[in-house]
Amino acid sequence: MPEDKEARQRKPRADRGPRLTDRDFSTLAWIAEQYAICADHLAILLARHSEPKEYEPKQKVRGELTMQRTTEIIKRWEHIGLVERKVFNYGDPTWVWLTAQGLHLVSEQLGLFRSHSPVAALINHYYWTNHARLYIEQQDPNLEWQSEREIKAGYEKLQSGGRRPHTPDAIIINDKGQRIALEVELSTKTYSRLEKILLELATSDYQYIWYFTLGRAKEVARNAIHNMDAEYRYKFSVHPMEDLKLK
Repeated sequence: MPEDKEARQRKPRADRGPRLTDRDFSTLAWIAEQYAICADHLAILLARHSEPKEYEPKQKVRGELTMQRTTEIIKRWEHIGLVERKVFNYGDPTWVWLTAQGLHLVSEQLGLFRSHSPVAALINHYYWTNHARLYIEQQDPNLEWQSEREIKAGYEKLQSGGRRPHTPDAIIINDKGQRIALEVELSTKTYSRLEKILLELATSDYQYIWYFTLGRAKEVARNAIHNMDAEYRYKFSVHPMEDLKLK
């Protein structure tokens, strides 16, 4: 009998292995909304979400997990089939996105998105859109964020046919219920194309439109907005990405 008891004590627990915490769920849902995230931004995002004390490591940098700890979390997610990862350019951080299994895990909260693997041509846009979101949530964590992926998923549920409106990079809803369209402008579009987009946004049901720009795109956007009718200009504001410091 004592031997049987000892054997039972040595028997592996059925629930051993990686466990998902509330922080895992909330962070994975954030990534799903944004398509993908680089490890640098993920370290900041993870630090902003609470973790049970027994799992919470001390942060060496205020507001940011160490890259070692962030990598450990990515590997844990990867081990249980929730994410894929890839380095697109030598010297750049790892990028992470959800697998079909990962998307299914967060589907009850977000709805089921189509699987999507990022390509090198899009990661710069993903990077700065994520940067803008992290900055905006840093300023006011109570704002409601609707990602481009969510907006497009909503369009797919509509009946086919008819022209779909221009899709902003996000829609933000503030505590007054006002809808704010967010655009991340990294390249300089032709003036006629930009003018068309600006007018469509201005005449839609957005109370405000925030343009987050990089480099020369700032002046192009400002000039195009300046040349609009006064009844629309007040809706727009331009925010240089170079000024958005994360902490």
